[in-house]
Amino acid sequence: MLAPITFWKRLCALHDAVAAGDECWNHVDSIAVPVDPSDELTFTKSSALFIHLFGAELHGSMMMLCKGTLHVLATEENCKLLEPLDTKPSTGPRLVLHRICNDNDTVTHDIVAGLLKDHGGRRVGRLERMHFHGMLAASLDKAIRSAGVESVDITSVLGLSMSVKDDHALTGFRRAAIITHKVLKHGFVRLVEDVFDQARSIPHEKLATHVDECCEDPSKVNIKLPQGHYESCYFPIVQSGGDYDIRPSASTNDAMLSDDVIIVSLGVRYNFHCATMARTFFVDPVPKIENTYAILMELQRSCLAVMLAGRRVGSIAEHGNAFIRQKYPHLLKFLPKSFGFGLGLDFRESSMILNSKNQRLFAPNMVFNLAIGFHDLELADEHKQNAQGSIRKLSKYSMLVADTVVIRSPEEPPEVITKHSMEWKDVSYFINEKGDHANFTPQGAATQLSVSNSSDALLVIHNVPAGRSRVRVLLSIVAFVSVRMLAMLNEPIVPAMKNKLS
Repeated sequence: MLAPITFWKRLCALHDAVAAGDECWNHVDSIAVPVDPSDELTFTKSSALFIHLFGAELHGSMMMLCKGTLHVLATEENCKLLEPLDTKPSTGPRLVLHRICNDNDTVTHDIVAGLLKDHGGRRVGRLERMHFHGMLAASLDKAIRSAGVESVDITSVLGLSMSVKDDHALTGFRRAAIITHKVLKHGFVRLVEDVFDQARSIPHEKLATHVDECCEDPSKVNIKLPQGHYESCYFPIVQSGGDYDIRPSASTNDAMLSDDVIIVSLGVRYNFHCATMARTFFVDPVPKIENTYAILMELQRSCLAVMLAGRRVGSIAEHGNAFIRQKYPHLLKFLPKSFGFGLGLDFRESSMILNSKNQRLFAPNMVFNLAIGFHDLELADEHKQNAQGSIRKLSKYSMLVADTVVIRSPEEPPEVITKHSMEWKDVSYFINEKGDHANFTPQGAATQLSVSNSSDALLVIHNVPAGRSRVRVLLSIVAFVSVRMLAMLNEPIVPAMKNKLS
């Protein structure tokens, strides 16, 4: 449950917004929101509202917020959970708890009908786009019909009211982002490197399942964690081999992982706060792919620079399209329509999509998933003349980079809180180099050791990018250091060992 001070701060802000009765709230007199009785964790607007206010979903409950009072109908067990919050400040609305029994529909309906009649007013705000189940939802529907009051949809404005995050929420998003990055680094990248190092095969589905398990229990990859609840925001999306979909609705298939262009998307939910990210990794890439990725990075930096408080949400997609149209018009047709979406307690905030139609404004402490990509780029034979490995089989490929970002101010670009490197040297691998088909060599790794002292040896291994397979380099350095130590001892075996290493 939330700390009382956080609960009252959020409740007062919501109460004042609804009580103002302005146009964005469709002039409602009250709002009534039930939560389905299912105990499964869900990404719904009703669950998001309860988590926002109370820090828990409270399944099988209902809240009615009217002028001066928040009424909560809940079971005895849930009411006991809420009792510590009943420490009303000197100003603001009251909290009134109504205990209900799931076995007595008549009494529950009478309570709902009485509240609606006495406090609901003429216009009741509801989540009309949702299909609710359970006794409370049925009682609310019946009471509204009987009272003859007007039911008004508040789905979009309710999401907007929770889009600016307080410090408590931002802490949750940042912790989710840290775990997302660590699962990508230690759960996905490390496994992919091992697969290619050992020339093994693995299906996308199995790889995604491993990442999903790491999201649910990050200790599987030895990540030290703050206390809290962890789960996947969605089943991780792993794609390679020429069959790509960079939309948020994409899914992982059961094809084998291919050593060409690999896209992974994943997200971790920490105490109900979500972070998500995507990266593209390239195996034996040709110059055409490297050049296109450099353009993608240029586009991503340009979009970040204009994600400023006070600007229209839709201006990001407009800016991205204008940027490509002006500088790289041949790539315009490969851009997606959406550049991401707002992140909330229900994960994807439908009223904050980063497309050109969105007229809403960025505000400080809003959280977004900025997703920049190209879909179904063409790779002609002329671009693959000197290609190695599976990249030769590709005729089309895609690329995607996505990060969780926090809007700051009108002058300062957003803070990127999923901090996994996108640099070319950290996302490109070479495993089928001419004359050495068995080696898994990351871009930037030393291809041979030519060092004269131990300091040079340490410099070589330091220059191998972090997160890469350093086994062969380390073994070579160990052998080198052994030779130097034996030479100092004038052991006769030194010349033989030098011959073996040369």
